Amino acid sequence: MNRLDNESLAEICFEVLWESSEALHREHFLAPRVNMWRDIFPRGMKDALLGLEKGQEIEMEFGPGDALPGRKDQDIVRTGARDFMNREFMGREIVPGVGRFYPRGLLGAAHFFPQDMRPCRLLFRDNSSLVADCAHPLADKKLRVKARLEDMAVKDCETGGRVNHWMEVILGTGPGMQARIPGTATEFVSSQSFERADQSDDGLFYSSPRFVEHIDSRAGNFLGREYCRSIKPGMRILDLMASVTSHLPQSLEAKVVGLGLNALEMDANPRLDAYTVHDLNRCPVLPYQDESFDAVLCSLSVEYLIHPVAIAAEVSRVLRPNGVFLVGFSSRWFPPKVTRLWQELHEFERVGFVLDLLLHTGAFKDLESLSIRNWYRPADDPHIQKTWISDPVYVVRGKIS
Repeated sequence: MNRLDNESLAEICFEVLWESSEALHREHFLAPRVNMWRDIFPRGMKDALLGLEKGQEIEMEFGPGDALPGRKDQDIVRTGARDFMNREFMGREIVPGVGRFYPRGLLGAAHFFPQDMRPCRLLFRDNSSLVADCAHPLADKKLRVKARLEDMAVKDCETGGRVNHWMEVILGTGPGMQARIPGTATEFVSSQSFERADQSDDGLFYSSPRFVEHIDSRAGNFLGREYCRSIKPGMRILDLMASVTSHLPQSLEAKVVGLGLNALEMDANPRLDAYTVHDLNRCPVLPYQDESFDAVLCSLSVEYLIHPVAIAAEVSRVLRPNGVFLVGFSSRWFPPKVTRLWQELHEFERVGFVLDLLLHTGAFKDLESLSIRNWYRPADDPHIQKTWISDPVYVVRGKIS
């Protein structure tokens, strides 16, 4: 078959673009088995997809409520502060923060069953009351959707099965959570936010080298590709919290300086031209002069920082005018050293937290976030027997004003 038709199974790469008051956001998602006869699309999208050849794409725009459920009056829920169901994490009670997302079941039995895991956003909190928004976090946003046909096949005889509403599959599990309530900074940080299971000196934990990759090779390639959107030949780059991989192509002509905790790991990194051993959790000051770098990368490590606000300010200091800060992360980490806050947050709230770090400095402009999810894990990956899904990739980008 040469063209997509109503009897096809399709593999489609979706990209959803939307804007918040702080940033531009791009959500990439691979839909591996789209049933063109049975599945559900926003109005007009199916007709636009039918007839595509492999490699072709469409682009459509949707207003609020067109691709996802729109806002309703009953989405705003008011309840007593004491109705919020207490939960503990790492031995401490979770204190609800304005702007954060929580399962609806925590709002109290008068509104939802305790088992209800659908997210809602806390809009207001005082000693006596809470106000939560149960609308989809993208309910008020315009969406630009690109869909590229990657592959297709004739579907087998119809035997029933799941019906997918593809915008809800792509956007129903977190996108939108990274945006602030307009005009209000999210209450991410409490006095326990940067506690860790292992509070001992990081130098001890990282004294022995770990020659391991922290994401699968497909995810690593996606991360490097995104970095290369902002990095040009001839740049001087700081690889912050560096290890054995910088996720930059060897062909890129650039000087890369590493800063990390283990000399043997950095010595094994073929991209590093020089490196410094330095513990940012002990001393959150970068040992470089002002305006020393064109780009700073922080790959798969921001979740370990106990002074992230100070580090973001330091990055803004050592970047040259129009220099770029790129923070990439996924859903894997060393459990003893990851912060309590990072584990509490939904994956897309983590994107919002990193955006807030850049916003807090007041030095960054042109903020962007990116998510890449649901691609196939490489067949030779050691975790392929546990999951066929590649590690998700999230990137936050900001440019110095």
